[in-house]
Amino acid sequence: MKARSDESLDTPMTQMMDIVFLLIIFFVVTASVDKDVVDESINLAQAKSAPAVETVDPRAITINLTSKGEVNIALRPMSMQALYNFLVNMRTQSGNSLPVLIRCDAKTRYKDIGNVMDTAAKAGLYRVRLVAMLE
Repeated sequence: MKARSDESLDTPMTQMMDIVFLLIIFFVVTASVDKDVVDESINLAQAKSAPAVETVDPRAITINLTSKGEVNIALRPMSMQALYNFLVNMRTQSGNSLPVLIRCDAKTRYKDIGNVMDTAAKAGLYRVRLVAMLE
């Protein structure tokens, strides 16, 4: 029987450091992508009795709706017709079960929220939720 040499048991630290740096870069890039989707000027309404949702489908489309009724996706302003075209295009690519999240300001009129919900329904998307802050 041959005895093992201790030299072959060394951990390759250079490759480990490369993997760690690649993971750090990946998490920094994905964190900044999520930040670009959310309109920070929107003050969400408070939810008193709704259960908190911990997991969000990564395919979800986040629609930002300001108190003035202005719609944007990923901070890109859209008209209702442009929103409809975008949602139809996304439904064609991902299917009818694509979730839609509406982040609306606490002072947004119900009429404007209804218009966005109707647009999503006309586009064939039925998984629509409103986003609110838990008290």
